[in-house]
Parts: sequence; C-alpha cells; structure tokens
Amino acid sequence: MTRWIRLCFTVLLLSQGLAAHADSYRLGFRLAPIDDPWRIEFQPGAKPITGSDFEQIVKIVGATKGWKVVSAAEGRMELMSAVRDHTMSIDMTYDTSGYGIRYLRSTNLKYEEQARSGGTLRVIHGNYNGWIKDLVEAINAGLGVPARTSIGFAPLEKVDAVPFLREKGRDAYREFLSKSMPRAFAIAPNGAWGSASLRLSGGRADVLENAMEFCNRRGNGQCKLYALDGHVVWRSDR
Repeated sequence: MTRWIRLCFTVLLLSQGLAAHADSYRLGFRLAPIDDPWRIEFQPGAKPITGSDFEQIVKIVGATKGWKVVSAAEGRMELMSAVRDHTMSIDMTYDTSGYGIRYLRSTNLKYEEQARSGGTLRVIHGNYNGWIKDLVEAINAGLGVPARTSIGFAPLEKVDAVPFLREKGRDAYREFLSKSMPRAFAIAPNGAWGSASLRLSGGRADVLENAMEFCNRRGNGQCKLYALDGHVVWRSDR
C-alpha cells in the first residue's frame, strides 16, 4: 500500500511539473511546438537507395505504423494516418541523398499558428511529434543504412547556423543552450537577439514573450523566435 501511495505521489508531482512547464509560455493544454520539417540524410558509404527501394520500404513500414500512401509522384509522396478521431497528412520528398518530411494538415490535433509578441509559433498536440519520430525510426530501420536526422531549420546545438548573429550573439546562444527549460531565444535581421529562461520572481514568467521583448528593444520590432526549449522553430523565407 505504501509503495502505491509513493507511486501516486510521484505521478502527481510529475504532472504538476509538466503543467508548470507548459504554463511558462502558455501554449495550451498538451500543445507543443511542431517538429517540422524533418530532414534525414544518408551518410557517406551507405548502400545506394533507389527511388523504388525507398517507396517500397515506406509503403511496408508505414503500414505497420498506421500510415498509408494516398498520392505519389516521382520523388514525392503524400502519407495519411488516422489514430482514433485524429488524422494527419504529411508530404515526403526523397532522392538518393535522403528524404524529408513536412506537415500538411490535420484534424483534432489542435494545430495552429499562434501570434506571439510579433512572431508566429506553430504548435500542435504533442503526440504528433512522437508519431513522426516513430515513423522516421521505422523507415530508417527498414532501409538499413546509417542516416543523420535533423529537425527544423538547423540542429539546435549548431551555433553557427543561427542567422544574423555576430560574435556576442553567438556567445549568448551558447549560454542559452546551457540554460534549463523552459527557455527561448529570439533573433532579428540587424543582429539583435533576446534570451530568456525560467525565473522565480513572484510567479511564472512567459519566457517566449520575454525573449521577444528583450530582442525587440534593439531589433526594430523585427524579431522572430528562433528556438524554444529543445526546438528550432524559426523558418527561413527561402
């Protein structure tokens, strides 16, 4: 009985921690920044993967994960999955160097583009990210080749990939990566930046809005969110 009470207490603490974490940037219940797009690059020395090989693996492996191909053209497929009353569609492109996945549409997954302090944050039910991760891992296992996966504009830890920043800004981004979550980092075309993490100052601060506010003080109101927690959410205009 004592062990059961300890287990319930642990679950309660975890749920409270998750709620507090989400409230630190007020995304909404069960929402998370969307992991999109995905890029999977086959590593040098891997066996060649032809288009027909890739299509066959995706159809077989995808079916085991609840995905079906609804349309196909050379180098591109659209996949759709239904989980209970949730549906989602993704665009998959591929060539001999690897493949990519982009979100297309969904129902009952609460996808939205939230306007936040002059920027836009794309969010979705957190389960979506897990379902795409499972699909990618299954496809990679089916292909049987070493591959490197990146999500979003660039890997979170790749400091040199962050646009616009000068030396001090890159130092600030390195420091941001060392902060505990929740955390946010914003950038502007003129090199301005803003960084924020959780502070206990009479209540929970919205780290997303704080980062945007700090950035816009020097960014002429042109700041955009680059990273939130472990996600790179910035999208290039290209």
